[in-house]
Amino acid sequence: MTFGEHLEELRSSLVKAILWLAIGMAVGLLFANRVVRYIQHPLQEAIQKFNAERDLTSLGYTDLDAPEIQPLRQFLMNSALIWELVYEIPDELQTLDPDALIPATPDDEDANADSPVIVVQPHQMKDLISRLPDPSDLKPKIQLRQNKASASTLKVEESFMIWVKAGLIVGAVLASPMILYHLWSFVAAGLHSHERRYFYMYLPISVLLFSSGVILAFFLVLNYVLSFLLKFNGSMDVAVEPRLTYYVNFVLMLPLGFGIAFQLPLVMLFLQRIGLFETEAYIGSWRVATVVIFVVSMIATPADVTSMVALAVPLMFLYFLGILMCKFIPRGRGLGNDAYDPV
Repeated sequence: MTFGEHLEELRSSLVKAILWLAIGMAVGLLFANRVVRYIQHPLQEAIQKFNAERDLTSLGYTDLDAPEIQPLRQFLMNSALIWELVYEIPDELQTLDPDALIPATPDDEDANADSPVIVVQPHQMKDLISRLPDPSDLKPKIQLRQNKASASTLKVEESFMIWVKAGLIVGAVLASPMILYHLWSFVAAGLHSHERRYFYMYLPISVLLFSSGVILAFFLVLNYVLSFLLKFNGSMDVAVEPRLTYYVNFVLMLPLGFGIAFQLPLVMLFLQRIGLFETEAYIGSWRVATVVIFVVSMIATPADVTSMVALAVPLMFLYFLGILMCKFIPRGRGLGNDAYDPV
């Protein structure tokens, strides 16, 4: 094939891949709302757990793992309840009648034409306040209030863009087999048969490692990361009001970083097969590799110790797995002169 024919074949493969991506995105948009709600569950559970533990601590409980307070702790978490301190006005002073409540005027700051704010007539509120007892005589009262925390948006179009992004991601996942097929059909035309067998041998391993990293990040590490970050905010008395855009990006980047990092054994095997590194060099440089792994984990994860360690520890095991693969997988024809040629 001439260079122009190669370009035409590449264009054809890319157009077909984009068409499959568009079809996948159209299907993904049907499930985008469910996906966004699903990925918010870890955040909601972490906030409810944080609120329950914070309130129990403020009420004087020091050992939150004590068996006697577990029913109360679970009740607060499952019902999304928070403690609230109020000072109750005596019943004899509760003399407001329905006529005392009026819509806010357009001059009021909280006035809204679509959903007007209800306020108390000024003279009745003034009369009520004047008859209140001395503040020292008011009795404090603790009550439970439901507070179902969820991510919020600050722009009108933000929810729509999140919906499109979620649909695109779901569509890319659904259409990935056909997208990869068309891209692979272009690449495979320029490979020898033994090089294609090499690809077929290691593609399942790569998918397995990537999937393992994503599953570990979303179903295990994410909960610990959220708990750590919420507790850190609580230690600084900072209110937590998660924004949907940032949270969705955070949820997507964390598993993606784990999935890519879990390709380490295959990268090591590839570098060893093309002669850039030898197995003995991997073995002798494991201390340097440990430092590099922790630095990469710090960069690839959010700014917290939990996620960094949660990524670095598996990568250390994968590093030694890569050494074993380099040492015991036999060599043969394939990529380079000495690469492994699967039979």
